Amino acid sequence: MKKTKLIFKYILLILIVLVFLFPMVYMLAGSFMPQSQVTTMLDFTNEEYKNIELIPEKASGEQYYQVFFRRPEYLEKFWNSVVMTFPTVIGQTVVSALAAFAFAKLNFPFRDKLFFVYIILLILPLQVTLVPNYMVLENLNLLNNFLAVILPGTFSAFGICLLRQSIKYIPDSSIEAARIDGAGYFRIFTRIILPQIKGGLVTLVLLTFIDNWNIVEQPLIYFEDEGMYPLSVTLGDIGNSDFGIVFACGVMFMVVPLLIFAYGQKDIDSPFISTDK
Repeated sequence: MKKTKLIFKYILLILIVLVFLFPMVYMLAGSFMPQSQVTTMLDFTNEEYKNIELIPEKASGEQYYQVFFRRPEYLEKFWNSVVMTFPTVIGQTVVSALAAFAFAKLNFPFRDKLFFVYIILLILPLQVTLVPNYMVLENLNLLNNFLAVILPGTFSAFGICLLRQSIKYIPDSSIEAARIDGAGYFRIFTRIILPQIKGGLVTLVLLTFIDNWNIVEQPLIYFEDEGMYPLSVTLGDIGNSDFGIVFACGVMFMVVPLLIFAYGQKDIDSPFISTDK
């Protein structure tokens, strides 16, 4: 009976995995199809798929050739995504770690009340803050500038709340012992706090990266120059005759987060307690 249940669980899990992997496999297969096959497969004349194929009639790198050599605008949009995402991730990680340490382990006036304000900001939908952010950025003359996306992301409340929970698990006795030995707050932060919240930091990097890598609303509102749009915005505007380009760009867009996830996967299992022994 137990063996039957185990087999059933494995079958169910395999089916779930196949469902989630299908879009990626479909996109990868479509990126190696010749343009003629993609056009035939995605014929929306009757407002429905003509057919779904996972095996190219003839493996072709035509779509990637177009993206990398013939259509440079897509590479430009890819690098726009990089320019907006990586500084935001680095900035938010640094600011969040420092602020979380202060909220978790330092005593200062109105600490808990100020953190409550951060909680309120965290639960507000993005659409609620777009207009106030727009007004602030307009007064700072930062519209149509990559900083219009980078700065609000750098000071996001999400990372502070996440890392504060990680730091609260660290015993106060270890910090007190370091203070007795003459360590300052900066040394305590770098030598005691950071090594013990590695899982939380990696989790924050991954979640922040995915959130900013897939950004859509902010560039549409803050940028007047369409040449500054990231690839996440551009992919939705590609014409119906360029679905092969969509597949190739989608694969290129997917590779970076997959590599980052693969690198940090071992530290995700315990985001609030360090996995290092």
